Amino acid sequence: MTLHLLRVGVDRRALHHFAIARRLDDDDAGYALHAALLARFGAAAPRPFRFLPDHPRGPHLLGYLADTEALADAAALPPADALIAAIFADHQLQPMPAAWRAGARYAFEVRVRPVVRFGSQARAARADRGAWQPRAGEIDAYVAACERAAAAGDDTAAVAHEPVYADWLAARLAGAAVIEHAGLRDFRRSRTRRNTHARADGPRTRAVEGPDAVMAGTLAIADPAAFADLLARGVGRHAAFGFGMLLLAPPGRAD
Repeated sequence: MTLHLLRVGVDRRALHHFAIARRLDDDDAGYALHAALLARFGAAAPRPFRFLPDHPRGPHLLGYLADTEALADAAALPPADALIAAIFADHQLQPMPAAWRAGARYAFEVRVRPVVRFGSQARAARADRGAWQPRAGEIDAYVAACERAAAAGDDTAAVAHEPVYADWLAARLAGAAVIEHAGLRDFRRSRTRRNTHARADGPRTRAVEGPDAVMAGTLAIADPAAFADLLARGVGRHAAFGFGMLLLAPPGRAD
């Protein structure tokens, strides 16, 4: 199926009320939007998606999806409750190219959670050193780069966020696209929520704090099929919570 770009208007006040009522409030509304999209559209909910709360044309989210018939069926059903009904406005669909061309160049922007995962041995070693977040299964790629520099006896002050995150992004696009240039457009650390997968009598979500970066630049498609798959699944982890959607535009165009 041809991938489509979905645009849905979002009422920020209604989303905030929904997040408070469901105890899903966080810094970026990512988990609340994830839950609200599932409640409204079910399996047809877009993933990945990008929430643009301060856009000049009004708050809205963009997402990629392939099954437009499933979306139409879900949209035709009445919302689960009044809170959900108040969040989303009418949606609009725009088809993406049916086929991509190797070598084609695009300007891109993507919001990512640039983290790297590590296993039990690395976790134990980091705990022995008293490292930050010794129990975590993933760590900020920048922090990991600083740890590697320190272990090698290099100056950690020479490690910078932008080149580390650019390398992280290039690795996740490898095989699908080649990055010609990538810069760090925005960066902060944000608190989000994730499912604990606990039993019904335990906490359903937990707070997770980590890097939140917007990367922008230009890329060239290397493998059209792999690139189409990358768009559909998102870049990096946490695509269901507002990260990883690769926004494209003609080279040189700034939106």
